[in-house]
Amino acid sequence: MFGIGWPDFLFIAILLVLVVKPEEWPKVGRVAGKALRTIRQQAAPVLQEFRSFSDDLLSDPKRSSRDETLPEGWGPLPQSWQKGGEFLQDRSFDDHHAG
Repeated sequence: MFGIGWPDFLFIAILLVLVVKPEEWPKVGRVAGKALRTIRQQAAPVLQEFRSFSDDLLSDPKRSSRDETLPEGWGPLPQSWQKGGEFLQDRSFDDHHAG
């Protein structure tokens, strides 16, 4: 969740052990738990809205074709632009930038 893995949790725990006094650990745990619960409760409706929006987009029959989703005038790149490393078909990059 939130891109935090076990190594990150372990680092935070070690940091807390070094910084926070042992008698304050329960208080820190309660505050962290409440904060995490609040974040989850506030994020749940937003995540649900994203899920329903993406489900609507995926189930929309008008958007079944990839080409139909592109705005007018947008499409595949011209063939001359698709060739990596070539600046122009007729002239090389060095010829074009020669002073």
